[in-house]
Amino acid sequence: MKPLPEIKAEILPPLPRILQPALLESSEVFFQCPGEDYPISKAIHLSRLAAFYPKCRECPHKGHTGNLSPEIIERLKQTQRSRASEQHPYTTEGVRGVYLNQINRTHAAHIAGAFSTILWEALPLKGVAPKKSISNGTPESATAVSSASQEQSRGPSVVIGFDERPASPDIITGVASALRRNGCRVIDLGLTVPSILSFATNHLQAHGAIMVTGAQFGPSYTGLDFLLEHSQPVSAGRGLENIEQISLRGFGRASRQPGSQRTFHPMEAYRAQFQKYFHALRPLKIKIACSLRLVRETLNALFEKLPCELTWVDIPHQRRDLLNPQDNDVQKMQKQLQADSADLGLIIDDDSRRCAFFTESGTLLPNAKVSRFLMQALSREQSSRNFLLDQTCQAEWNDVPAGWNISTHAGTLADSYFQMMQQQAVYAGGQSGYHWFRDAVPTCDAILTLAHILAALSFSDAPFSEVVSQYSCRDAESLPETS
Repeated sequence: MKPLPEIKAEILPPLPRILQPALLESSEVFFQCPGEDYPISKAIHLSRLAAFYPKCRECPHKGHTGNLSPEIIERLKQTQRSRASEQHPYTTEGVRGVYLNQINRTHAAHIAGAFSTILWEALPLKGVAPKKSISNGTPESATAVSSASQEQSRGPSVVIGFDERPASPDIITGVASALRRNGCRVIDLGLTVPSILSFATNHLQAHGAIMVTGAQFGPSYTGLDFLLEHSQPVSAGRGLENIEQISLRGFGRASRQPGSQRTFHPMEAYRAQFQKYFHALRPLKIKIACSLRLVRETLNALFEKLPCELTWVDIPHQRRDLLNPQDNDVQKMQKQLQADSADLGLIIDDDSRRCAFFTESGTLLPNAKVSRFLMQALSREQSSRNFLLDQTCQAEWNDVPAGWNISTHAGTLADSYFQMMQQQAVYAGGQSGYHWFRDAVPTCDAILTLAHILAALSFSDAPFSEVVSQYSCRDAESLPETS
């Protein structure tokens, strides 16, 4: 066989200078998807990018788009921008994330386990009590000692519940499993709302509570809210960062003995607490917008024997801004009041606590006016006149009535709770739309807020807008003193 002729370099034209760096760069790129042990070719890499392969989201080579079409490259950039703008799962008041994409059953179980670790650490240390002697000098029976030991080994009790979102039953399954695995005694309310969960936590004297909810976020969101003993909210700066730190560093099982689970139905006791408020009210026509079925059922039961007429305005489960007159639900309520007369309107947010009030003409009332109206009503009913307001509301006060003590509070739910406890305040409010009242413990519940508004309105036959406007800081001094 004749040897092949030698090919001289001159017969191969040199590559253009423009292509040389590109080919050199592509030859040095080593494509390998995150989590895989084998390399892939550039063609497979580009095909996966074009198909929006999930592992490409974290790939360091996702910027190597090669000869993909401009349309696909633009869609990839939009996807990356939207993911980059996703919020941190730990918000001011709890945990929120898109169901499955950011929070699934496993994630929720891990966070619930971190919370249960905090509850275990808060339990008082209980050693084995020394054996007592009876009259004849012999020790107590073994049965009594065994019973005491069993009591000392009991884990924290945790109330759990979930909202009406389709993802919530799946998430609560992981939460309950994690709590039982860590030795907690789970009390399951089933479908509920945050205000009912708060009531049940204090009513049952539980050590903590977890609410599965995506409240105040879009319909695709889910998440977790937390309560400590006596229904103390867990917010940023008040314990939420501890849950995050424990979930990041990991934790062990606090007990090798699995916990128990039982159900509790709080509705009868929850509704009974409002009976002292919903009586002797003047005949009023009220329009309420609320997407929560349990809140609607509770108000229907409370208004059954009242001379008031209650009409519902349908609104969906969605994120809303009750402070914005341009919000869709706010505008819908305004149109309903303008089309069909009523004495007042109310929107209850999907966390069952935050609310917005409207006059009979459909005007959205600033929360500063609502807070002032409630404080003036409470000053007639209670001897204490310690109030808490945020800085926005306080700026609108030109004069503080004699005998009133108004302090500034921060914006989180936990801050409002703790400052009410420390300063023995009977009310805390502000521009946010949350209204706190001092009951057995500080309580924030839209139904309770409505009860105080209706009770204050029943002292006069004037329209809601007139009653709210006629109260000012100056004429509050002329209100009758509490006996």
